[in-house]
Amino acid sequence: MSLRRLYLLMSFFLLLYMILVLRIAYFQVIKGQDLAAQATAMRSQGIRLSEYSRGEILDRNYQPLTGSYTSTALYGLPAGMRSNRSVSDKVYGRDTLQVTGEILGQILDKQDSKAIQEQLRLAAKNGTTFVRIASDLSEAEVQRVISHNLPGITVAPLIKRYRQDGFCCHVLGYVGGYQNNEGQAGIEKRYNALLQKGSSPQELLSVYDARGALIKGLNFKFYEEEDRARGSVVLTIDKRIQEIVEEEISAQVKSGAVVVMDVDSREVLAMASRPSFNPYHIEYLLKHDQNSSLINRALSRYHPGSLFKILVTTAALEENLVSERDKFHCSGKYVFNETQSTSCWKEEGHGELSFAQAFACSCNPSFIEVGQRLGREKLLTYVDKLHLCDETLLGYAYHPGSYVRINPGKIALSNACLGQEGVMLSPLQISSLLATVADDGLWQAPSLLRYTINSKGERSRIASSRKERVISPETAGKVQELMELVVSEGTGKNAALAEIKVAGKTASSETGNWKEDGEQSLDTWFGGYFPADNPRWVVLVLVQEGESGAVDAAPVFKNIAREMLKIL
Repeated sequence: MSLRRLYLLMSFFLLLYMILVLRIAYFQVIKGQDLAAQATAMRSQGIRLSEYSRGEILDRNYQPLTGSYTSTALYGLPAGMRSNRSVSDKVYGRDTLQVTGEILGQILDKQDSKAIQEQLRLAAKNGTTFVRIASDLSEAEVQRVISHNLPGITVAPLIKRYRQDGFCCHVLGYVGGYQNNEGQAGIEKRYNALLQKGSSPQELLSVYDARGALIKGLNFKFYEEEDRARGSVVLTIDKRIQEIVEEEISAQVKSGAVVVMDVDSREVLAMASRPSFNPYHIEYLLKHDQNSSLINRALSRYHPGSLFKILVTTAALEENLVSERDKFHCSGKYVFNETQSTSCWKEEGHGELSFAQAFACSCNPSFIEVGQRLGREKLLTYVDKLHLCDETLLGYAYHPGSYVRINPGKIALSNACLGQEGVMLSPLQISSLLATVADDGLWQAPSLLRYTINSKGERSRIASSRKERVISPETAGKVQELMELVVSEGTGKNAALAEIKVAGKTASSETGNWKEDGEQSLDTWFGGYFPADNPRWVVLVLVQEGESGAVDAAPVFKNIAREMLKIL
């Protein structure tokens, strides 16, 4: 090689080196701040896998009542669409969204393609990281989405907050929706502030550049915050018992309610109402529901019918105005005067019977006579003494508007003694009365909340009410014996269990509503406790539009009690 060629080659490499040095200097000195800013602007963004960013609602055994149900959801990521370099910005703004919406509309049975397009367009316009297009995808839908490999469209698991079958829905309540994280009813509303502070998100993360475009080659990664205390609510509900109640009431009760209460603590172990509702269909229900599905019938007021005879009996025994052996005569009706009378449910009458037998077979004329002995003022005194209209449910605010208002006069008093005119109580309040009798005459306010846990992990218990003696143990014992007689020999035989003794009372109350066949619609009841010789649990059943408490409500009680004995 000649010296001249060697100089030329060296000059070429020197020039190349100088260009490289100048280029590096340019980026370090002149563009350094801009590049640093862009590098800093690279960020991770993620799809939150939890449906709502809220704390958990737990049962008494720390079993989750919310957030433990998983489905598959479809997400759109505008930045992921924008990073598809084969598509120009102009086409991205128009055609890609249109094509994506049309394809997804064909895949998803219940989604409109134009609605999907608009959803994606708004997300892109507003700079939204991701938008949930649909949830509860079937396996076939998932496979079809994956096969199309659409840019910016991904499938990911979704932790659902509620079961779609409405499990425990009247207790839990619901939130406003995907875009609205506010509790609107039930526990969700009562403890909204606490639950909103309780998020501990799980996310799928991806990396974006400063312009918001997804960086290729960096796939989604799973991310979860380190375990920390969440804002949570621990209820008195026992999920196992709630499952039993929900299954039985769904099978047997079209409209009604069930309450299960612990006799010793007065904690509500289960509460269910029918019709139920899907927490994800609230907007539709508010517009179209004709069955009042959102109403919690366990906390609503009704005429209690013959269940009110428990209070009448308690007051009369406590005042020594009647004994179990006192004799009565039932001819089939109680005559007030020539034009007014009240019939017994047994048209031909019960004939001669003792008070114990009158209670067992729920004889109306006999109880009208006992009510007359007791008198209006004395009866109202015992309504207050036994806290019958107390609307306290510790940990939860509810106001059913219950009352016992007895107008002066013999007929008004008689109707009240039968649990009709002037008497309106909730199933929860009747459950409380049953628990007072079962607990030897001690009253205590019922509760639905055990405690709350704040974001620091600190527990806060509500102040429980102390037990208060409202009737003597002797009187309570006599009423207990009468309620056992109802199940062993009277109208409550359909609630009897072979394994243990049961105590209870049937009831049927007139509603003032009439069915298409011309018959009056009845609310039918059975309330009782078990085991009768060592009371532990109260179960109250309301079946609306039933035939009688014996036919409709007592079998529901029996099935629930039998299943509870298997697990407790």
